[in-house]
Amino acid sequence: MKQLSCIFAMVGFAVWSPLARAEGGHTPDLTIVTDAEQSRNMERERERAREADAKQSPSAAVGKSPRESLDMLRQGNQRFVDNKMTAPRRDDKTRSELSSAQHPFAIVLSCSDSRVPPEVLFDQGLGDVFVVRTAGHVLDPGPIASIEYALEHLGPRLIVVMGHESCGAVKAALTTPPGKSAGSLDLDRLVAKIKPYLASVKPMSSDKLLRGPVKANTAGVARELIKRSAIVREKLQHQEISLVTAIYGLSTGQVEFNMWDLDYSGQAEVDSVPVIEAVPAGPKRRRGMAAGH
Repeated sequence: MKQLSCIFAMVGFAVWSPLARAEGGHTPDLTIVTDAEQSRNMERERERAREADAKQSPSAAVGKSPRESLDMLRQGNQRFVDNKMTAPRRDDKTRSELSSAQHPFAIVLSCSDSRVPPEVLFDQGLGDVFVVRTAGHVLDPGPIASIEYALEHLGPRLIVVMGHESCGAVKAALTTPPGKSAGSLDLDRLVAKIKPYLASVKPMSSDKLLRGPVKANTAGVARELIKRSAIVREKLQHQEISLVTAIYGLSTGQVEFNMWDLDYSGQAEVDSVPVIEAVPAGPKRRRGMAAGH
């Protein structure tokens, strides 16, 4: 018996497969599944998932609601976190289909940090996400025009303003003393853009990843985008699009989304729009989402 146990330990693990028939009364079959075979089975499952994703045309994103778009990003990020990426729609067929048009389902405004590539951490393919990246995801005419172009011509219905832990731009804004240079004229301008969003943030020694300041920065950038872009503002007012903020965990790979409770039924001031810390479930807290989704 001890020898048999050693054999099982070397080969893999046992799974009982009940194959008894009512009329035959056969003894259940003992199937040995080796570690190698289990690995092959998992790879086959991933391959089937990749094939299913590959069959989906890039144009399938057309018409997706903000909620559906957000769910796609969440699901993709969970695959990334679980190390089960499918890397969909990156083949020659997709390239050919996209050569004439693109139909991204979401816009992601994020930091230029090399550790935070949206297409990868959301496990999306070519043409799925319209990405705009700047240091500290700060806004100037270029990023705003890029977002407006996508909204007007490409059809995405979700905007994500995403920060990340340990953001260098946010850290520079926190640590550069007034009147001192961050290193160059352009870096000084970058720091000057971020500092106002951090004015109400109290630095905490326990927050070594700067999650609090990063959240404040994403909220500030989102508000600035609404203020400065009439296109974004009008589409939000008519519930044609939704806007969310998010923060990416460098070590966990997890993206945490924050929903905006946007009520444009009256003359609400953009500055008073709160950032909700968790995605709310109630319909009244989802006024920023398209009606019915």
